[in-house]
Amino acid sequence: MKKHHIFLLSISFIGLIVSCGTNRTMVDREMSDQGMAKFYIETDLKESRYEKRLLATVDNSLYYSFYPDKIVKQTSEHKELIYTLYFDRLPDNYNRKSFKKISATDSIILSKGSTILDSLGWTDYQKPNEARAFLIEVNYYHGYPKNKRFKP
Repeated sequence: MKKHHIFLLSISFIGLIVSCGTNRTMVDREMSDQGMAKFYIETDLKESRYEKRLLATVDNSLYYSFYPDKIVKQTSEHKELIYTLYFDRLPDNYNRKSFKKISATDSIILSKGSTILDSLGWTDYQKPNEARAFLIEVNYYHGYPKNKRFKP
């Protein structure tokens, strides 16, 4: 019985250390036809010029980052590409390789993210209202580096 208490105490202590060391807090979770969507607030971003962001994940394959000046989407399938939400009018002869239409999943995540931003009082963050499409940008021209860990 004493070993059982020590084991539980050890697990609790390790959990406390890990939770204090992370800068990510889950604020919402929602199940839809497209999969499980989780919304996190990330603070103290070390590799970024931003202090905080709202991050949304869908089944650990789609990642949406809400910043003050932009909204970005990344996928684990196409790690070398970055999709930035585009608000201007699309050109009449736009290239389908440069733009991607907003999908049903995108619409759900963007509207829920906007609601969460409003509830947090983050009024200076980009809202997805009247967005037209995603602008596709190549982040790594020769493929995603093999020695780099994918972290949106």
